[in-house]
Amino acid sequence: MKLIQKPKSLTEEAFEILQDAIINNQLEFNVLYSATELGQMLGGISRTPVREAAQMLEKIGIVKIEKNKGIRIIPTSLSTMIESFQIRLMLEVPLIRRATEIRTQQDIERLNQIFEEFKQKSISGDSTGTLKADRDYHLALLQIVDNQKAIDIISNTRNQVLIAGSATIPHSRSCQATFEDHLELHQAFIDGDQQKAADAMKSHIINTANLLIHQESAKRLNWSEKDAIDQLNWI
Repeated sequence: MKLIQKPKSLTEEAFEILQDAIINNQLEFNVLYSATELGQMLGGISRTPVREAAQMLEKIGIVKIEKNKGIRIIPTSLSTMIESFQIRLMLEVPLIRRATEIRTQQDIERLNQIFEEFKQKSISGDSTGTLKADRDYHLALLQIVDNQKAIDIISNTRNQVLIAGSATIPHSRSCQATFEDHLELHQAFIDGDQQKAADAMKSHIINTANLLIHQESAKRLNWSEKDAIDQLNWI
């Protein structure tokens, strides 16, 4: 029997829209926005759901609420980016091992379909579409293990990296290179090779971190890639 889907509250909708707006650079860093101003941007909703959404964003380190002043969007720092990749390594590597162990034929068929969509987006050269397909592929792998808390944590850390201001596409690698960085991981998952899947996931995450830290260090003050990757290799 199909379950009734719980409708999203205004707060949940405001949270999702504001988070996407921040990731896509539609709101500026270090600018104070009032709840009223953001409510108007969201179609004229009241301040209460905006404030509640801002509190949710503050908990995951995306904004800072300044009392009697407003809501300020915080740029991702180098240390936050490194911590985000550390969390992904701590969680996604054992989760992919477990997903590869318990996957069903239905899971394999679903992942193959999502992977093919990922491939087509990369071939088309659609940067936004490729990034979304990348996210959807990782999410589909995580959903096999059915640990929603881990999924939420990983999703938040991925968003903090995106809020750094850009992704590796198209600055450090092409859409097709991004897709190809998942080939070994996907094949190991299909083959049921747990250790190889875990190793491939670790290699993929570290490679992405390396590219992004090098990319952002070249254009940001007080960012240095020196020793940054060493802070990931110990995991």
